[in-house]
Amino acid sequence: MPEQKFQRIANTILNWAEERDFKGSDPYDGLNSRLLSPLLKHSRFLRLATIQAVKRSPLNLRPILMVPASRNPKGLALFLSGLGYQQATTKETSKDKYKEIISKLEQMILSLASKPDGTPAFSKDRAIRTDITEEEVNKAGTFAWGYNFPWQSRAFLQPAWYPTVVCSSFILDALYHSNSRFYPAVARSLARFTVDTLNIHKDDSGICFSYSPRDNTRVYNASLFAAKILAQAAQFTETQQQTKYRDLATQACNYIQNKQNKDGSWIYGEADHWQWIDNLHTGFVLETMQSIAETMQTKDYNTTIARGLDYYRTNLFNKDGTAKYYNNSTYPLDPHSFAQGAITLAKLNHEEQAKAVLNKAIEKLWDENKKGFIFQKEKNYTVRQVHLRWSQAWMFKAFSYINSIATEGKAE
Repeated sequence: MPEQKFQRIANTILNWAEERDFKGSDPYDGLNSRLLSPLLKHSRFLRLATIQAVKRSPLNLRPILMVPASRNPKGLALFLSGLGYQQATTKETSKDKYKEIISKLEQMILSLASKPDGTPAFSKDRAIRTDITEEEVNKAGTFAWGYNFPWQSRAFLQPAWYPTVVCSSFILDALYHSNSRFYPAVARSLARFTVDTLNIHKDDSGICFSYSPRDNTRVYNASLFAAKILAQAAQFTETQQQTKYRDLATQACNYIQNKQNKDGSWIYGEADHWQWIDNLHTGFVLETMQSIAETMQTKDYNTTIARGLDYYRTNLFNKDGTAKYYNNSTYPLDPHSFAQGAITLAKLNHEEQAKAVLNKAIEKLWDENKKGFIFQKEKNYTVRQVHLRWSQAWMFKAFSYINSIATEGKAE
């Protein structure tokens, strides 16, 4: 049975991560180079070049450039989500083996939280604590999460640990999936972060939230993650605040609905250099809009989702289950696209296609010797680095979710 194979690989990935205490590399961690750090702060071009060189090189440049392995909050959240799925469907006698690691991951994640200005929220220097309490989280004010490395986009520089709505949304989901006692307090904090610190574009079609407090970008999946946070947090607030959060979430969904192309697709975002259509972010838009609709108990987006799903299944996967990277190009083969593709398809009731996608990921990208999924396979070369967040954590969540469906039906 495919589920047995999926579970074996999920267990292998989890063991791989535990052996490293959940530290690893990331495709975009090049600016953590200790060798180049004196130069990087002076040159945007050098920052862009360093990120791309470290990301794309078939030779792992991290040891040469002195890029340390570290913990990525989103990677930790993806593992936590997967463990939540597994715990929810395992036999009662086996649940204890998950409780300890779930608690450990929750404490790691909270230890890495940031205030809106990027400074640590709970732990000086973000040292990992094991004693963060529910009361402390409730009293902490506004906090959120960012990546463990700085990164340079064409538009702006994002410092390490500076909070973003995308990273934060995945952490909130993970706390929900693991039935965490911290979930309500974190939901309220992230709603404040969304409403009080993100920049908001508004026009006749609705609103669009920025990626972080530092930018004014209009990226469709990021804005929907903000809307999802508000929809989730509304259930833990008093009536007036609940109404405000639900209204903002609705306006954000309306904006994305109005940006859907006639063929059912969405481009990535509104800058001139964001006019592509890809598998990963289309999957985010579909899954997130569906989740918001379910949370707010509305059918207003059913037609939009159905049109988008039809485009997604037809144009972003090959018939054999291969997850294409772009609508007009299969390559690079990428574990993140396969994992999110499988999750999106399964959550939108196409479980068999989701299993085919995961089987193809194993065939194309699994490296038994490395005990992991390699980063990318281009048409003419392969980047064999195994990354904790992009490769392992994403695939662990996908296998865990698909197995939870097979065991007890759809798990959310």
